[in-house]
Amino acid sequence: MTGQSYDFVVVGGGLAGAAISYYLTLQKQSVLLLEARTLCSGSSGACAGRAQIFESESESYLDLVLAGFSKLESLGAELGCDLEWETPGHLSLIRDAENWETCSQKVSWLKRRNVPAELLSQDQLRKEVPILKAESFLGAAFAHEGHLSPFHLCMGYLNAARRQGAKIRIDTPVTGFQRTSGRVIGVCTPENTYSGAQVIVAGGAWTRELLAMTGFELPVCFTHAEAMITEKLPPILSHHIGMTGFYDVVHGGNQSVTLGLGQHLNGTVLISNAIQNSTEIDQNSTFWGMPALARALKQYFPIFEGVRIMRTWAAPSPFLPDYAPAIGWVPGIDNLFFAAGFHLAVPTIPLFCEDIAESVGIGRLVERLIPFSPQRFGVGIQEEA
Repeated sequence: MTGQSYDFVVVGGGLAGAAISYYLTLQKQSVLLLEARTLCSGSSGACAGRAQIFESESESYLDLVLAGFSKLESLGAELGCDLEWETPGHLSLIRDAENWETCSQKVSWLKRRNVPAELLSQDQLRKEVPILKAESFLGAAFAHEGHLSPFHLCMGYLNAARRQGAKIRIDTPVTGFQRTSGRVIGVCTPENTYSGAQVIVAGGAWTRELLAMTGFELPVCFTHAEAMITEKLPPILSHHIGMTGFYDVVHGGNQSVTLGLGQHLNGTVLISNAIQNSTEIDQNSTFWGMPALARALKQYFPIFEGVRIMRTWAAPSPFLPDYAPAIGWVPGIDNLFFAAGFHLAVPTIPLFCEDIAESVGIGRLVERLIPFSPQRFGVGIQEEA
């Protein structure tokens, strides 16, 4: 099978790789997707599925998030699958005056864009979430947000791409890239070498080590996050709920619990996050994570005392030094494209990946992606020996 050639070879079978493959097939291009393990087995399958809006760190990024969010309601019909899409809204619990001020600013951003959002006092929070020990918080910020199944989203994109002719290979790790004269001429796997007019690396947390095979060092950092899911319960949560502070840890803090809860349509409750910064990829639970998460859960939501936990997991979440995505061609290799570090991935994946498919088709970044070019890091590629 050595020498098989495609218009595009996509590396990575998570949300980004799946979405990019789908949008490329809409251009009637031949697409091969390579996944080292199983589909949606990395950070994509470990995410909560929350279509976040409130954590947008700037008004300009909020505009991108809202543009992507607007696609989600009809995306299931487009892909021909049930994404389990719902819009329960999100309550961000506020513990101090500094967070109150930050949340107030974000509520103002949302209101200016006609997105339902408001600040709730402690008394209002107590009425809204009676199972919460509301006295532990000053109040909360409510924002209109959504939720879906990340597995259904990933497989929806992949199945739609497959129906359009895409080829998908699982258990097929990329072991290297053959290149010459500023181009990749072969994507090497243990059994075969594939070629593509364009090669797109969308390997999530593994993007850094994949690109390092070409001599390009992408400055990716990692957050190690742990979560668990309960047995099926009667309806007890009307909204998704989370503490502020997750991105404080991402941005350089120590290990911490930023409790988040969301009840799925099947009754299970996803409980996250025990988090810490990490320099390497690790999918093992830590000695402190699950106990700390369980203690926080019982402290603020005593109703969960005695509820059975059915599954726990840990996963890396990649981010760049400026916390924005990195999207573009590897410097010095004119047919090797990559996308990594998606911030607020669920609402931005549909937007960014459609733009990526257009960009690689025309050979230049569309205007919306230019701010995320890797050129902003001022790093190049090592010359081949």
